[in-house]
Amino acid sequence: PDINRQMALVSVNIAQLLALPYLQHFFPQKDIELLENVRRTVEQNVAPVVEAGSNYADALDHMTNLEQDMYEISSATVDHSTTLQETAQIDIAASRNWFMFAIALGLVAIFYLITHQRHAYVSRRDRHMRSFASLFAHMTRSRVTALRLFLEGTGSEQPPREEMLKAARSAANELESINDGLLKIAFLQRDSHVLPLAKLLLDLKDRDGIVQLSVDSEAGTQAVPATQFQLVLSELVQNALTAVENTDRPSVVVRASVVHRSIFRRNVLFLEVADNGVGMTPEVLRKAKTPFFSTRAGNHVGLGLTGCSQMVASLNGRLFIDSKPGAGTVVKVRIPIGA
Repeated sequence: PDINRQMALVSVNIAQLLALPYLQHFFPQKDIELLENVRRTVEQNVAPVVEAGSNYADALDHMTNLEQDMYEISSATVDHSTTLQETAQIDIAASRNWFMFAIALGLVAIFYLITHQRHAYVSRRDRHMRSFASLFAHMTRSRVTALRLFLEGTGSEQPPREEMLKAARSAANELESINDGLLKIAFLQRDSHVLPLAKLLLDLKDRDGIVQLSVDSEAGTQAVPATQFQLVLSELVQNALTAVENTDRPSVVVRASVVHRSIFRRNVLFLEVADNGVGMTPEVLRKAKTPFFSTRAGNHVGLGLTGCSQMVASLNGRLFIDSKPGAGTVVKVRIPIGA
């Protein structure tokens, strides 16, 4: 009975082994055929003899072949196990190499980002220095010319005329005002003073009620660099007030709003200064942000649109101008802000 049970177990085990779905991935076709042959031999030639209890000599003849087939299958199993171990070691080594390669690639990417950021910082600093130099020249050239003409006039025997003295004093005062303003610009990085935008805008309202504010609540509470925004807003509003001086019903509207963008992009603060003044011709509009260009010559002591554009650029923003003769001017400023 024990032999019958052992034969049945061998047959069942071989059948289960042949039924494995991944058998072909581990055993070549030759070894699979050997397994099928062992199963047939056990079921057809050995098991009937054992059940009959006679003719054991016939079963012994088949057992020799079974032993040889099982030996070949066992050898193939051992060889395949060794191959699997070697393959696993190769896979582990390959994974380790890929991991080291990923680390090296990450270090290269970090080094590139650091180098790129450093280059961008140096480039931005140089651009700001050039902008500051051109801004200084733009705002002082006409005053220096006025003082030079005055000094040339004092070389004569006659004392300078009163209007020349007045112009010289005015030029000196303007140069002093410009110098104070440019000193603020030069030390922008040291000036960490921030204020809500609404407070800066309220300071711009004039006594005659020409300047009107349209600011949403979120934009009004937005904390902004006080010095930069005050210089830019003061210049834009003063330009608008100058443009509407000869208008029957002068109007200057300052608008501010916050536009929310996708999670991966920074929100944007939009500022707009619109007037119904004389406007600008296409030729003047093209030159409006050109360094050294001014329509008010020596009467202008502010940043100018050139300075405003450069100041906005230092805040990573952009300035746009839309103007038509007789239809007024709209200056739009777009500056990225935190979430």
